[in-house]
Amino acid sequence: MPRELVVLSPTAPDARVLVEAGAAVDPDLGLRTLHDGAVHQVVRVDPADPSQGAGVVSIMQPLRVDNVAEVRRLLPTLTALPSWLGAGQPVWWVEAVAPWGDLGRTGIAVVQEMAARLGGVCVVQDGE
Repeated sequence: MPRELVVLSPTAPDARVLVEAGAAVDPDLGLRTLHDGAVHQVVRVDPADPSQGAGVVSIMQPLRVDNVAEVRRLLPTLTALPSWLGAGQPVWWVEAVAPWGDLGRTGIAVVQEMAARLGGVCVVQDGE
């Protein structure tokens, strides 16, 4: 079972911010899209075959959340709520999954970097 992550952000992420976050963590990371663009996957590119790569994190399309109470219900461990949450502006919910081990640790770092660039927060569901 993969590790689950959630990003809350006042700004909807796009592929550009994901690529920039990946490059900041590891310049050997690349991006591919899956399921007709529904999922972006950050991969560690194989130098011998750049068309191949091991996935470090898969990021689903962002969802706009209009009910802040629902965020609090679904993420009860998020005790330090950002000031923009509930301030009347959109909140974007982004789900991601990362494998366990070194690849997953890299994936978590990418998602945390993406959240920081968006002014958001990242919650790693397993608490690590």
